[in-house]
Amino acid sequence: MVGVAILIPYTVSEKQDLSIQKCVKTLREIDKAMRLWQLDNAKPMDASVTFAEIVDYLAEGVSTNCPSGGLYVVTGLTNPPMCTFPGHALSNEGGD
Repeated sequence: MVGVAILIPYTVSEKQDLSIQKCVKTLREIDKAMRLWQLDNAKPMDASVTFAEIVDYLAEGVSTNCPSGGLYVVTGLTNPPMCTFPGHALSNEGGD
């Protein structure tokens, strides 16, 4: 019984980590779509953009839904895309 108690929290944590990884990967794809939209439409860096405007720029197979149930939010080119689920965010690491 003790082994089960230790295994369950590890499994939940592992699922959460995988969910965060999938969400952040999608946020990166959304950010790329924002940049493509900007270039194609000759928009300045401070232009506003909506999620609906960039959907066609997402790579095939990219989910428009966070695996944890959060919503993706796009407000403008100066802001990175966000997820409403706590803990799901792009970091400013300076690299893909």
